[in-house]
Amino acid sequence: MNDKQLELIEQKYGKLIHKIGHWISGDNAIAGHEDNTQDIWIAAMEAIRGYEKKENQTFDQFWGSKGFDKYLKTCLWNVKNSKGAKITKKYPITKGTVDVVGNEEVLQMQDNTLIAPETEVFIQEISELLSKDQAYVVKCILDDPRYIKPSGKVNINALANNMGKTWNDVSLILDQIGNKIGNDL
Repeated sequence: MNDKQLELIEQKYGKLIHKIGHWISGDNAIAGHEDNTQDIWIAAMEAIRGYEKKENQTFDQFWGSKGFDKYLKTCLWNVKNSKGAKITKKYPITKGTVDVVGNEEVLQMQDNTLIAPETEVFIQEISELLSKDQAYVVKCILDDPRYIKPSGKVNINALANNMGKTWNDVSLILDQIGNKIGNDL
C-alpha cells in the first residue's frame, strides 16, 4: 500500500475509523481511544490485503466498488464487536482499574490494605460454606495473583500442582465453589 492509497482510505473511511474507535468502550486502562483506533487501522490494512487476495485484484481495480466498501466496513465493525466482547468478558477482573496515562499520582499512591474490607467480609461469610479444599483454593487465588491467567480464568494446572491433586479434582473444586458463590470460575 502506498501513500496515495493510504490517503484515499483516510479521506473516505478516516472518520468512520475514529468513530468506531470511540465506540469501543469499557475500560480506558486497557482500551483507550488511541489504541482502539490503531487496532481498527490495522484491521483496515489487513482487510485491504485480504480483499486483494480474495478478488485477485489490485487496490486500484477494486477501489470505489460497492463490494469493497461493504467488505471493509464489515471488517471494521467486526473488530469493534470482537474487542468490545473481550472487554466485556474481562470486566469483572478489570473493573476498578485506572488508566495511568495522565494520572501519574495513581502510580505514587500506596496501598495500605492487603485485602479490601468488602473482600474480607465476603471471605468470612463464604468460608462457612466451603470445604477445607475449597477454602484452600480461594485462599491461594486471593493470596497469589499468578493463579489467575491473563484471560481471567483460574490456572488449574498451577493449583493442582500446589495441592498435589489432579487437574480434574481441582476443576471439580472450582465448579463447586462457583456454584456456591454464583460465579463461573
